[in-house]
Amino acid sequence: MPDANHTTGDTFPIQFVWQLPDGDFLRAVFTAHVEALDESLDRYLLRLGRLLAGRQETPSGETRPQAEFSQVYWAHVGQLIGRRVYLAYEVEDGRPIRLRLDTLTGEHRFFYRLS
Repeated sequence: MPDANHTTGDTFPIQFVWQLPDGDFLRAVFTAHVEALDESLDRYLLRLGRLLAGRQETPSGETRPQAEFSQVYWAHVGQLIGRRVYLAYEVEDGRPIRLRLDTLTGEHRFFYRLS
């Protein structure tokens, strides 16, 4: 079983990645604030804080200039600030978490079920 390396009140960076319909990848790094530990399911209750970094990449991994970013999807990224989400303890290892695009757009309630 994994162990939590953070306690209530701690913060650490968390990175999400989504693939856009045109094949690009959107990466966003947030500050994650630990609100609680759910030890029965080995997961944190996290609140997403400020956006620390972000970029959009072509399918081949080249970083796009900011002027070419998808404004529609980046607007959705901004709406994630302050959202609460449960994530497994392993999220703290710094590796990106790849999610389905509908979690970003709100069609899937992943970021919105704890509102």
